Amino acid sequence: RKRFEVLGRVRYSFGKGFWDEWYIEFENGETAWLSEDNHEFALENETQNIRVPEFEALYPGYKIKSKDNLFIIEEVGYAECLGLEGDLPKMIQSGEKYKYADGSSPDGRYTIGIEYDETPPNVFFGRWVKYASLKLDDEGLDW
Repeated sequence: RKRFEVLGRVRYSFGKGFWDEWYIEFENGETAWLSEDNHEFALENETQNIRVPEFEALYPGYKIKSKDNLFIIEEVGYAECLGLEGDLPKMIQSGEKYKYADGSSPDGRYTIGIEYDETPPNVFFGRWVKYASLKLDDEGLDW
């Protein structure tokens, strides 16, 4: 188990709903993103090791192969930043819109998230985590 602190949070809309992403820092100084969508959580880190196609080539069911994993794209769409707070690793503005795609490995253990707000796109690799395993403690919450 690793303890972490939330540094910042972003909420995005995809038109039919929203999801949240928390930028977190572990005690050893490593950072990651903890995403929640429909009460499912993924812990993700940015990676340079997975090549992805242009946004226009993607569709649900599209397969992306990396050296060690296979991912199946489940969602392709447009997101809008609804709001943010705290410290984030890059400039994000409320109202900003961008293209994205999400998927997971066939066994459902690993995740891929792609943000097409930069060239080349930002690719995030992670794994699904159970809410109960997070053991969240919001004492001292001051934001």
